[in-house]
Amino acid sequence: MKAIRTLTLVGCLFFSVLIYFSCKKADVLTVAKAEELQAQTVNQTIAARPGGAVLASSVNLTAPSVVNVNQQFTISAEITCGRVAIERGYILAADGSKIYKNLTCDSDGLEWEELVLFQCYTNDANWTGTLNEAGTYVYRTKHNAADGNCDRLGGNDKTGECNNGDNGNEFNCFVIEAVATCETLFTGDAVSCGNDREAVYSFTSKDPLGYIKIQGGLTNFTGADAVVTINGGNLVSTQSTPGGSSNRVIKIEGSVAACETITITIRWNSTNSGGIITGDWSVKDANGVEVAPFVAGLTCL
Repeated sequence: MKAIRTLTLVGCLFFSVLIYFSCKKADVLTVAKAEELQAQTVNQTIAARPGGAVLASSVNLTAPSVVNVNQQFTISAEITCGRVAIERGYILAADGSKIYKNLTCDSDGLEWEELVLFQCYTNDANWTGTLNEAGTYVYRTKHNAADGNCDRLGGNDKTGECNNGDNGNEFNCFVIEAVATCETLFTGDAVSCGNDREAVYSFTSKDPLGYIKIQGGLTNFTGADAVVTINGGNLVSTQSTPGGSSNRVIKIEGSVAACETITITIRWNSTNSGGIITGDWSVKDANGVEVAPFVAGLTCL
């Protein structure tokens, strides 16, 4: 009976030790897996510092993290071996069109298109562009360890290959944010109030506008049609004479990008006297809502 009790105690002790070490092994595996995932996350979320360089694994990346809308910027990817490319991310809309704005490196359905094809380590990769709408945009470098005959020493030469034991592609995603730093503004100036008259209007929108209508009148109008010159935007002008009046109505319609300054110069002839040479001018959207305060009639100082 004593022998049986002893064997029972030994057996219980054995199984307790076995269960203890099994749990410890599971804990070690869990910690190791967590560390592996953390390392992968760090490698996939490398981002560029404003105006500076950051070491993205084996790619020395130089790119801004924030730019102004319509401001030119450059992405530079330097390497010491293999080849490197630069790509831009997008997702597909329901109609199949590409959406580039307001994305992150974790956006669902993210796809990539090449901005710069594979460049050799002797050349590196550079791309210059602008962003015309505020939002976040994603880019990535693609580094391939293979020489690809970059040094013209022949396909069998391995001089320019990377010594990391992996000839596959290595990706580093980063985000660039475009911000609109301008304010919506509509102004007008009377340049000349003699017989040869001239007025200049300027409009800037902090947001992109798919449709605007800039409209106003020229008072005491005589002679041929006014000469309307538009700089900026995608705009066209028309003019008409309401009823039998001596006024001329100018209407300018189209679209403008964010922070783009539109300049409208109007020249016309008038033999009539009068201090105020224009009527009120306004800027309205597709719903007829004013997007900026109107400009009252202009008078030369």
